[in-house]
Amino acid sequence: MKSFLFSPRWLVGWCLFASGLVAVAQYPAGLLSLKDGSAVLLQDYAIAPLTSRTPDTFPYTNYPPPTNFSDQLSRINFLRVEPPAAPLASSRVFVCDLNRYLYTLNRSNQQFSVYIDFEATFPKFDNNPGFAGGLVTFQFDPGYATNGIFYTVHTENPNKGGSGDPANTNAVPPAGYTNTTVIAPPAGTVSRHGVLIEWKDTNVANGTFEGTARELLRVGFTGNIHPMGDLLFNPNAQPGDWDFGNLYISNGDGGAGETGTNDARHLFPQRLDVLNGKILRITPNVNLRPGDLLSSNGCYRIPTTGPSPNPFTATNSVFTNLAAARPEVFAYGFRNPHRISWDAATDTLIENDIGLHSWEEVNLIHRGTNYGYAEREGIEQLFVSLTGGGASGVTGSRLTPAIPFPTNTDFLTVTGLANAVTPAYPVASYSHREGNAISSGFVYRGRLMPQLRGKYVFGDIVNARLFYCDLAEMLAADDGVRTTQAAIHELQVVHDNPLDAPDLGPLPRRLWDAVAMTYTNRGGLPGAQRLPGGSSDYTTWTNDVEGVAYGKGRADIRLALDGDGELYLLSKSDGGIRKFAAALSPPLLQGSASNGVVQLQWTSVPGRTYRLQSKAALTDASWSDVPGDVVATGISSTTTNAPASARFYRVVESPSP
Repeated sequence: MKSFLFSPRWLVGWCLFASGLVAVAQYPAGLLSLKDGSAVLLQDYAIAPLTSRTPDTFPYTNYPPPTNFSDQLSRINFLRVEPPAAPLASSRVFVCDLNRYLYTLNRSNQQFSVYIDFEATFPKFDNNPGFAGGLVTFQFDPGYATNGIFYTVHTENPNKGGSGDPANTNAVPPAGYTNTTVIAPPAGTVSRHGVLIEWKDTNVANGTFEGTARELLRVGFTGNIHPMGDLLFNPNAQPGDWDFGNLYISNGDGGAGETGTNDARHLFPQRLDVLNGKILRITPNVNLRPGDLLSSNGCYRIPTTGPSPNPFTATNSVFTNLAAARPEVFAYGFRNPHRISWDAATDTLIENDIGLHSWEEVNLIHRGTNYGYAEREGIEQLFVSLTGGGASGVTGSRLTPAIPFPTNTDFLTVTGLANAVTPAYPVASYSHREGNAISSGFVYRGRLMPQLRGKYVFGDIVNARLFYCDLAEMLAADDGVRTTQAAIHELQVVHDNPLDAPDLGPLPRRLWDAVAMTYTNRGGLPGAQRLPGGSSDYTTWTNDVEGVAYGKGRADIRLALDGDGELYLLSKSDGGIRKFAAALSPPLLQGSASNGVVQLQWTSVPGRTYRLQSKAALTDASWSDVPGDVVATGISSTTTNAPASARFYRVVESPSP
């Protein structure tokens, strides 16, 4: 907020914004995120073809299945660009749809082309049920421009009948592919596989795939949620470096951690002999460092040499009693680490962990570190099987009576480690009073939004709120103190008309509404919820911070980054891709005076209504409205006033929050 004093000789202004580290010790009674007036302009970029899940009963007919207009209209999950040396990197991006397709997207005309149809290729391909099953993700090898190698993750249902061998398509010649042995957890019934594949395209200069593929890793999960989620290479590692060619893999717990404490699955995220609930690190190229440990299936190596080997290996003398540990484990104690990103400028690996019923987390990842789940969530203890006054799956301060955080005993016992360990805590977190599931995020280093450079931008999957943290505050919060957090700021959203909806009248105030309008305009039929998605996720919030109802359902947003460092927003429910085109700073009020008339100008959000207010002295108890509200038609608005005496001015959105 800006205020100005008008007099014949001077104009004075002042401004205050909240920032810095905050201390959070327990579940909040209200909202903790800050509104500082910052906003981003989202522009429609592309809209994906309509697709639907495959019915979970088999055998099925009518492939691909007809559009189910009561479900998400296109479950686009990742957008990535090829390395800059690739011949088509400037003219296309790749996008995956969980339902089955890896697409190329033409940057000039925003047209999608099918690159690989995963469901047609893999007979046990599984995209139903769950929010994350199907073609989960893909990533390009650092040498893709010359070697044509990229990686994908998809899910399979091992209970589907028939052979699991890939179909005889141009994507995977049978002679070039062999299913590996599933690495199953030690308890529970495996209902889904996460499959990591290395592909080799023989010609990256055309629009189709021709080449071979080999399976690297197959992980078993005891549930249909939280599968293998993201793939990443260290952007700072160059050929010859110790970390070059090492693939980081975020691997969810399959829902195991939220089972009862007497269930063996509950400990999967904390067990070092289990791949679930971990971030893994492997070297797909077995010839890159032949002195490193070869995996049990012979398809990849594990970094065991160099200055920073994987932590839980027999050759690493820092740890003991690890005969049964999986050497692939890099960090552990996660629920659903579905997204990871790497800020090259500060060499920082960042993870987003979706919480159970209380907290959403942003973590800075360190080798060998325990991040607490399923014994911790956010900055609290997690309890999953209490009865008689306590709700299962919530943190200590939310129980009746509340259970305080343990004093001076913040240790977890991990089988195979000689000593108990203190878990690491998030550098930023928000409660389920703010949203329901953290989306992907990136440190912004682009050019279109200079106000956001050095900020970590992320959002909430369900209600589509956008946030940012200052990266410097996140790094400062990584101090080993449980309660230290970086402040979270909300980004307001300005956007064009919703995708495919040019004539729907005034622009909606929230991104959630824009997704809902586009979903409806494309034929979506969710009934009273307005957007698809189970209603059980929305028991802790139904309205936004201004008291306006969402209507329930999931916008289901993710963020993506292009080769220029610019941000995009993907929304599964309507199949839309929107580009972050600009950032708007908090309203800046400027004024000038001539012949007793004050002309005032401020930065504005198109479609919003603003009210000028004034007072004679800042010590006055209240502000007086200046008649004549202003409806902004652009990013700058003006009004005039002719005061009888010197006045301070401010501009507020009308009605005043």
